[in-house]
Amino acid sequence: MTSPRATLPLLSDCDNRCVFCAPDGLDAVAPRSLDDVREALAALRPRHDAVTFTGGEPTLHPALPEAVAAARALGFRRVGLQTNGRRLREPGVAAALRRAGLTDVHVSLHGAVAALHDHHTGVEGSFTEATAGLGAAVHAGITAIVTTVLTRSNARSLGALAPWLSTHGVAAWTIAVPRTVGRLRAHFDPVFPRLALSLPYALHALTAARGRDVAVFLHGAPLCLLGPFAARSLPAAPRSFHAVRCEGCPARAACPGVDARYLQRFDGDELAASRAPATSTQPFTPRDEALAAAFVGEGPGAADAGALESPPPPARVALPVVR
Repeated sequence: MTSPRATLPLLSDCDNRCVFCAPDGLDAVAPRSLDDVREALAALRPRHDAVTFTGGEPTLHPALPEAVAAARALGFRRVGLQTNGRRLREPGVAAALRRAGLTDVHVSLHGAVAALHDHHTGVEGSFTEATAGLGAAVHAGITAIVTTVLTRSNARSLGALAPWLSTHGVAAWTIAVPRTVGRLRAHFDPVFPRLALSLPYALHALTAARGRDVAVFLHGAPLCLLGPFAARSLPAAPRSFHAVRCEGCPARAACPGVDARYLQRFDGDELAASRAPATSTQPFTPRDEALAAAFVGEGPGAADAGALESPPPPARVALPVVR
């Protein structure tokens, strides 16, 4: 894969109240000044040619178009936005960002129907607004990618998202296993899915999306549960490993592991080093490379106002890429 993107958080405010919100409980950070944004971008530019603005919710920043334009003026070839998508629906917002130089949006979408998505975001009407915003971005000529957090509530319905994403112009889709940080600490049992039961639904949905020319990836799932989809695993910050079941695993260096709270709750009895793939380099297609790089991952949280760099990509697994 290509060099990882930099990420630059702009503020900590957000207009969603997602049940798995990672930055929840961290100190609030006011919107960064445009001068501060320019300085942070200039510090990142020698090492990166792509950057994604994050939050909180970066579309709430009053000078977002100017920040995008500043990134392009410094020579960043790709400038992205990790967003819930809601404000992009407002008249002229997506078009203005495109004129400023925005190349892609990374939208969170957690179900193909309003009730399911809104259940996860804690805001009634957020599905209607997010999907309208995503449509506005696609109409403006911005590449749209989507992340869905895998939960107990949405696992069985993920298959409905595959045709929806395809017909709405989404270029790539990642299904992400949650991490027990922030708000999820208080909602683990009703939210965090049993992986042996939920991942088969995720893999079936990704197969359907791939058949519709949507590039598909996974984030944060142990490789031994992914079969040939292990080749679609994106870089993730290290989690935890079972002291016995993960011992001697040939994929451990590339594997994101398992959430520590999950191991405490379920003991990771579905994990098996014998099912894990051996690791070796397996390059993506150029299209896959570009789209995978736009998924900037979980990061340390919006309240860390520094300029961040994504972790380096792991070795690719020696299995056929699922087409």
